[in-house]
Amino acid sequence: MKKIFSELKGFVIYSPELLAKYLQEHNLPGNNILKYFVENEHGDEITKSGIAIPLIGVEEDYYSFCISTGEEHILGNGEVAVQSDGWIYQTTNNELKVVGIGYLKDISTINDENSIKLTLDNGWSSIRIRAGVKDGERLFELNAQKQETKPNFSGDVSTTYYYS
Repeated sequence: MKKIFSELKGFVIYSPELLAKYLQEHNLPGNNILKYFVENEHGDEITKSGIAIPLIGVEEDYYSFCISTGEEHILGNGEVAVQSDGWIYQTTNNELKVVGIGYLKDISTINDENSIKLTLDNGWSSIRIRAGVKDGERLFELNAQKQETKPNFSGDVSTTYYYS
């Protein structure tokens, strides 16, 4: 399983297509989109709209990411160190991308080497983030529940993912 580093002690899970559309519709130019997440209300709006999910407070290290659906789980109950519910995500191109949050300072530097691309059915999903250690590897499991309409957002952006 591919691993990526937690740049600036975090990751962002996002829909590249929908993020680009949001930036264009709101006339937010440039390659430094991290500033839009931290300097104004756009970060909250992007998160509550199901375009991106920030994972902050992540110990600097390499992590793997995977998707599970429904009641299927990759991490066993004894392997889950942190769980965060209430996240929403929308995709229009069967894709979910993960990158170290530091790469948002210059999105032109995001490539296949420093990001992870996972497949997810188009439409809305509610996401439960489960983090833990499986077979000695640090892992984020994104448990997706397919939804017919946009689910209510109740994710806690202050959740931290420090664990050993």
